[in-house]
Amino acid sequence: MSTTHEFTDHDKTEQGQKAITLGIQIKNGVGSENYDYTNQEGADFSWPNIDQDKIGHIEPWLCYQKNADNTIGGWVDLNKFSNGKERKLNACLLRLGFPKELGQDHEEAKAIVKEIQNNEDFEAAAQKYGFKTNEQFSIRDHVESANIKLEEAESQAYDDADNFLKEQKAKLDAQMDSHIEAAEAGGLLDPINGIDMETWAAANAKIAGGMGLEEVLKIVETEKPIWDEVSAEWTARMSQDTTFAISKVYGDAFMNSNIGKFADAGTNQESETSSPAGNNDIYEDFELYIKVMCHQNMGAAQGKDAASILQEYGLTVTDWSSVGMHWTPKMATDTRMALKMGELMEKYNAEFASEKAGDDIDF
Repeated sequence: MSTTHEFTDHDKTEQGQKAITLGIQIKNGVGSENYDYTNQEGADFSWPNIDQDKIGHIEPWLCYQKNADNTIGGWVDLNKFSNGKERKLNACLLRLGFPKELGQDHEEAKAIVKEIQNNEDFEAAAQKYGFKTNEQFSIRDHVESANIKLEEAESQAYDDADNFLKEQKAKLDAQMDSHIEAAEAGGLLDPINGIDMETWAAANAKIAGGMGLEEVLKIVETEKPIWDEVSAEWTARMSQDTTFAISKVYGDAFMNSNIGKFADAGTNQESETSSPAGNNDIYEDFELYIKVMCHQNMGAAQGKDAASILQEYGLTVTDWSSVGMHWTPKMATDTRMALKMGELMEKYNAEFASEKAGDDIDF
């Protein structure tokens, strides 16, 4: 991956100061008519890779794009890129521009570029859509440089979508917080027979994770008849709560069940039943998370026990709940991750489609 140096008004490197000063001058029209990037001190049309340690401390090589009315359209210091090919394609895009013939539709433009690259008569296909050449760049360079513009547009679209999702999530979170406050004020979250919602949820999580009911009741310090009554009442409150505030409190406590009376008990149980190595892998590896998810889904269709599948990865049911809590918010606020999920699910659903698939677990 290429290293770049992004210039700011506070850039104190020698290269940065020179690039900023020169850029401001030309942007203001001072000396722009005499500026020729091909004859600058930092110009090097052999496009070598640059030692990454030198990026930000070498002679700037500013490349400009001029609009049809001969005004400055944009500039970049080519020597901020350590990768020679990346430097060349950025220069090509600035000098030859993005062909108007590709249109405004991003997906259509991507399809056209791909079609050109696969066409046997490459040059004719490229010329048809406005790609050209000059003394520094071939028509193939120009076609490849268009991908820079398309990738920037795609990245911006993802960022816009992510920002929208984050804004919506923030609004929903604020709305839910107000619902929870109202539920608390109205007594809907008052303890039932001394057992509050968080304790009840944590207890259910421990039961789901394999802890025996007798041990759970001992930790909660209650008896089964009272437990049954408490469970029935909390379930009734949840079903009658149209704001889902109680469900939200329940879900948070269920996912983070090592709380209150279960703080010590949860730690001891997990140290005996789960594998720290497996947990660490799946918290860091999104693809592994989707793989395990698909393995469980396909396994269930084949009559396999989900818990036993989790054990193959060194996970318990409780671990899996915690892992889901880790990845779900990330997918909800990152469009690229959500799209990647679809690709990975297609891959691993196919892998585990046969009854014997997934017998060998690879991390």
